[in-house]
Amino acid sequence: MKKLILLLSLFLFNSAIFAQDNALEVKSKELAETQVALEALKAKVDSLKTEVNALTPRKIWSKGGYTGVNFSSLGLTNWVAGGVSSNSITVFGNIFRNYKQRKIEWVNNLDVAYGFIQNDGAALRKNDDRIDLLSKAGYALAPKVNFSGLANFKSQFAPGFQFNDETISDNERVAISKFMSPATLVTSAGFDFKITKHLAIYVSPATGKFTFVMNDSIAAARTYIPDDKDDNGNYYYAEHFRPEFGAYLKATLKKDLTEKIYVKSTLDLFNNLTDANKKNRLNTDIDWITDFNMKLTKFLTAKVFANVKYDHNQVMPSDALLNKGPKAQFQRLIGLGFMYKF
Repeated sequence: MKKLILLLSLFLFNSAIFAQDNALEVKSKELAETQVALEALKAKVDSLKTEVNALTPRKIWSKGGYTGVNFSSLGLTNWVAGGVSSNSITVFGNIFRNYKQRKIEWVNNLDVAYGFIQNDGAALRKNDDRIDLLSKAGYALAPKVNFSGLANFKSQFAPGFQFNDETISDNERVAISKFMSPATLVTSAGFDFKITKHLAIYVSPATGKFTFVMNDSIAAARTYIPDDKDDNGNYYYAEHFRPEFGAYLKATLKKDLTEKIYVKSTLDLFNNLTDANKKNRLNTDIDWITDFNMKLTKFLTAKVFANVKYDHNQVMPSDALLNKGPKAQFQRLIGLGFMYKF
């Protein structure tokens, strides 16, 4: 009886081991078959992705921009330390449309701004007015180098006035700027170096800079085209139009500093190598613009804008009367407002 029980136990033990081995073999085989099927499915997915990409039309145009309005307000009541209450509003916008296919690239960008400020007891006065249109076409010579042609037009929308002399009423002030008075057009051919994803530097040894002052009274004041004369007493430059030829550099930085802070900065340097007045050939025109946009909510934004300029040929009318020379020009704007991207 004991032998029978022992034999039965051995039989059951062996059967259990065999069953486990058989189950392991089945599952291993099932795993191998599933892995083969999975690899086949992955290959199919990759193949379909390739076909979809081949059938999808290439996106050769990109477009977008933004528009917004900034406000600032200062209110003073019985303020012993002094000051003036004021309110200001600035409307600004940007639009771009770019083309890229294979080695050809075409970049188009328009920046505009227009703003007013009103001090307590005074009339509305313009405090911002910009038109900046850029178009640049290039052909890739290397992955990060393009041979490019550039055209850049700058002017303003409306008349501007000088407010240094408060004894003159606003109705009696004479305009010192208007649309196309002045206006500048830069045309050049050169090389565009893409230093990083965010920084590009354009260098041109052959650039034409053309200054237009189409209004007769503004042109006569010689604010934007100097009244330099040669030894015979003849003007080097005409009143309404001045062509210049020289070297040009334009550096552009565009970057998201964080998810909510975007900065765009451009630096323009121009040297007139063929100035009729040889003394001016060592002078470099500088135009540096930096624009920070900070997203506070979906539409609410804060904006910090600064523009530094130096042009040896531009002198404030009040300084010209005192025989003073050119000075660095500075404009800054800090505001809170709304902005919409599209």
